[in-house]
Amino acid sequence: MSGPGAGLRERRRAQTVAEIKAAALRELAVTGADGLSLRAVARAVGVSVQALYHYFDSRDALVTALVADAFDELAGAVSAAASAARDPRERVVAAGLAYRAWGRDNRSAFLLALGVPLADYTAPEGGPTSQAARRMGEAFLDAVFGGWSADELAAVPLPDDAPALSAQLRDADALGGLPPGAAALFTAGWATLHGLVVLELLGHLVWVGEAGEDMVRVALLRYADELAAARARARR
Repeated sequence: MSGPGAGLRERRRAQTVAEIKAAALRELAVTGADGLSLRAVARAVGVSVQALYHYFDSRDALVTALVADAFDELAGAVSAAASAARDPRERVVAAGLAYRAWGRDNRSAFLLALGVPLADYTAPEGGPTSQAARRMGEAFLDAVFGGWSADELAAVPLPDDAPALSAQLRDADALGGLPPGAAALFTAGWATLHGLVVLELLGHLVWVGEAGEDMVRVALLRYADELAAARARARR
C-alpha cells in the first residue's frame, strides 16, 4: 500500500528507530557494550520489549545497526576532512584528526564498533557491518594513497623475512587489493592512529592533559612523512 498514510507510517517508524538507537547509545555509555539489553532500551524509549521487537528482533540486530551506523558516520567524517585538504600531507593529518574527533564525540558508538568485540555477538557475514566497515576502509585508503599510481603502490617493499605476512596480505581483500608492502604500510599507520585514540578514550593518556590532539597530530605528521618518503623511493 502506498500513499500519504504509508509515508507517514514510514516517517514514524524511522523516528522510532532513531529514538531506539539513541537510547541504546545512552545505555552503552552507562553499562558498556556487554551490559546492553533490549529491556533497558525499551524502558528508556517508553515502549514494551514486545513493541521493540517490531523494530529490532534481537539485541544482535540492534548492535548490527549501531555498528553499521558508526562505520558509516566515521567514514563520512574522514572523507569530508580529507576532501577539504590541500595536499597529501595535510590530507593524512586531516583524516586522522577527524577520526579522533568523531571518536571523542561518539565514544560509545566508536568503542562498540572498534573497541573490544562483544563476546557473544557475531556480525552477519557480508551484512551491513561488513559493508559499512569496507566504506570506512575505503575512506582511509583514499586519504592515505589517493593519487598514487599502481606502480608506486606495487613498489612499496615488504621485508624479505616476512613471507607469511606477504602471502596473507596478498590473499586478503580487506584492503582493496593493495600490494603487500602498501597494505602493511597502510595498516601500520592506521594501527598507530587507532591505538592513540583508544588509549585516550579509555583514559590511559591522562598524563598528556589537554595535548591529546597534538599527540595524535605529531604521529600523523610522522606517518605522512613516511608515506612521502615511500612514494619518493617508489618513483626512483
